[in-house]
Amino acid sequence: MNIIDVRGDICPVPLLKCVKEIKKMKKGEILVVISDHPPAKRSIPIEMTEQGHKFKIYEKGPEFKIEIVVS
Repeated sequence: MNIIDVRGDICPVPLLKCVKEIKKMKKGEILVVISDHPPAKRSIPIEMTEQGHKFKIYEKGPEFKIEIVVS
């Protein structure tokens, strides 16, 4: 499992870091993205859907994490 912490980063940085990390990963691996930037909660899932990856979003207060299974 890979984890990237993009708390404090604003769009498009969280999405760009996520996409960059996924390119290094193999099918079936999990990437966890931790963020506190609300627009990333929309932009990352949209891009992951377009790329065919599955994901779940977990929210805790102002922060959230997106667990992505690389396809």
